[in-house]
Amino acid sequence: MTDFVFNRRDFLKLVGVGVAGAAAGCAKPPAEKLIPYLVAPEDILPGVPYWYASTCRECAAGCGTLIKAREGRVVKVEGNPAHPLSRGGLCARGQASLQGLYDPDRVRTPMLRDGAAWKSIGWDEALKLAGDKLGAAARARQGVAIVTGHESGSLGVLARAIATAAGGSHLAWEPFAHESLREANRRTFGEAVVPYYDFSKAATVITFGADFLETWLNPVQQARDFVALRGKGGSYVIAVEPRLSLTGANADQWVAARPGSEMSLALGLAHVILAENLGPGVAEHGALADAVAAFTPDAVAQGTDVPADQITAMARRFAKSRPSLAVAGGISTQSDHSVALIAAVNLLNYVAGNLGQTVRFDRAMNLDGLASFAELQSLIHSMGQGKLDVLITHGANPAYATPAWAGFAAALDKVPFKISLSGVMDETAAASDLILPSLHAMESLGDVMPARGVHALTQPAMQKVPMFDAKNAGDTLLALARAAGLHGAWAADWTSFVQEQWKPLHQRLGAGRDFTTFWNDAVRAGGVFEEVTSPAVRWSGTPAFAAPELKGSGDVALVLYPSHNFFDGRG
Repeated sequence: MTDFVFNRRDFLKLVGVGVAGAAAGCAKPPAEKLIPYLVAPEDILPGVPYWYASTCRECAAGCGTLIKAREGRVVKVEGNPAHPLSRGGLCARGQASLQGLYDPDRVRTPMLRDGAAWKSIGWDEALKLAGDKLGAAARARQGVAIVTGHESGSLGVLARAIATAAGGSHLAWEPFAHESLREANRRTFGEAVVPYYDFSKAATVITFGADFLETWLNPVQQARDFVALRGKGGSYVIAVEPRLSLTGANADQWVAARPGSEMSLALGLAHVILAENLGPGVAEHGALADAVAAFTPDAVAQGTDVPADQITAMARRFAKSRPSLAVAGGISTQSDHSVALIAAVNLLNYVAGNLGQTVRFDRAMNLDGLASFAELQSLIHSMGQGKLDVLITHGANPAYATPAWAGFAAALDKVPFKISLSGVMDETAAASDLILPSLHAMESLGDVMPARGVHALTQPAMQKVPMFDAKNAGDTLLALARAAGLHGAWAADWTSFVQEQWKPLHQRLGAGRDFTTFWNDAVRAGGVFEEVTSPAVRWSGTPAFAAPELKGSGDVALVLYPSHNFFDGRG
């Protein structure tokens, strides 16, 4: 018998033929006709990527982005290093925003409800129908409402103007509106805003349930600050939470306080600082000491399961390692005591001398005009009472995001005509009568002001805009205003409207440039970022604190926590 010897080259050849044959045998690949550019576009070079500065719209944080496009199609998104908030960082949702752009389930054309089904119609017919309904409701003063997400730029201005012209109202609503944080800051600092918490300068950080590395406020910005904090060395982070979060896993000390007892622990720390005069000294020392007199370390230990000596040690470290920073949010601010907890943390920051140091109001989040849940409930009541004839929604999905007990879905059924400007068939769009699809943020021109002094822009990065038969939401609203015959000097198009809103910025920050040059420079940079000074903020009141009383019975607490990947579920 003769030995049959394979060398390596022959073996690889045989394997290659076998694999090719197997692939060919499974299915015949479809024939494709490759057509090269006959007349190549002037601004596209095959194989050469182009980058466009823009702004992420996956949440209200408004991080700066750089969008990479090849052959006129977006292929990647990265952070913009020149953006003052995100500084080149981008979270997983921002990276995954291409999924929304290329979502095959996007609404591709205007859709009109036909019984239980939908039928496609043209834009002219859709705008005439919507304009007739809106105009009739406006003339009869029968009730018109526009509900959007948090639009801090020109789209919010336009929505308010159209709602006013129609004799109705505009409601900007977000499921995560940080109401407790804003209200606590109003009561203690006189500013109903969300300040900039500067983790990069804090020698000691104590977080009461705020997962600032993953879900709380702007995790991208805060992660950048956290890296800077750790880079300096000597920092110390304490996480007080019942569940080990990403922030807790990166902390130096994890304190598993009893759920709902975080307020008592914060006041216990403040008690130690005031009793031992560890802080820089405050004018309200006597009043503050009286407010926390009952929260001695021994008393707090009984309700928190944190030993008294550990409470004292935490307070001394927090006060002596200046500047320090305490924050509260997330799973610790779910209950009726959320405002009191954040007020207690504000007091802790104040007596430790952190106000103006690590608790800054120069880059405060811009949540101006954001509606409270009580205002949304008032709208739901009007809908349920039949006081609303036309409802227009864009960038908000209250049929999904409101709790069932609020009754939004039932009230929505009583609105005679509902128009959705959604680009996807979400729950609110599915319950509407007419869908006028909007472009994705990467296909649209727009602007947003996520924080004080940050005037950011979005721009279309797709060569073929739009991918589907959709329009910019601003152009749709302008067309609706004209079709309804609403009184007002409506701009010819959305670009003109946005540029008109930016003319006051040009007057302040133009630096001698004409408007066209100023505008082009802003688009190229992703916006205009100005330095702002922190307003004079001081302690404005001392609430009366009472020990929290937990509702329910038994020894088990249900702890709900947010998800970074899903945010409020809009994706």
